[in-house]
Order: sequence, then C-alpha cells, then structure tokens
Amino acid sequence: MHTINLQIDESFYPHFKAIIDSFVNDNKIKILQKREKFPRELVINSIEEVQRRVYASEQEKSLSQEEYDIDMDIFFEREFGVKR
Repeated sequence: MHTINLQIDESFYPHFKAIIDSFVNDNKIKILQKREKFPRELVINSIEEVQRRVYASEQEKSLSQEEYDIDMDIFFEREFGVKR
C-alpha cells in the first residue's frame, strides 16, 4: 500500500476530486484523512501578513488578569456547569 500527500491547484481541484471520488466508490483507494479548508481570512501567506496581524493584535485592549478570571469563571460555569 502507498500513501501520498498532494497539493492541487485550486482550478483543477473539482475535476481531480471527481476522479478521486470515483476511485473511492470503486474501492480502489481509501481517504485516510480529510482536511477542512480554512476560510481565506484565517490563512496567512506571508511574513508581512503575520507581522501586520501581530501588530494589530498587540494594539487591541487586553483584559486584566482579574477580568480574564471573571470571564473564564462565567465560561466554565455556563459551558460545563463547573465552578473554577
């Protein structure tokens, strides 16, 4: 058995996926792991983009430790029914 990882051009992907799906249906290949496609706004393609996002996040107002603890207490109680 062989395993390969592929990077497929976006314009060719629908055609390629149809071919792969037909092989799956014929039990010729098995998909081992499906990867979720992330929204474009989450994908970072350059160092400059990383730097811009880090700088922007550093400029945002952050919570104090006390505010963070209060928010986490509320979250854990609401989501899990657990008091921290």
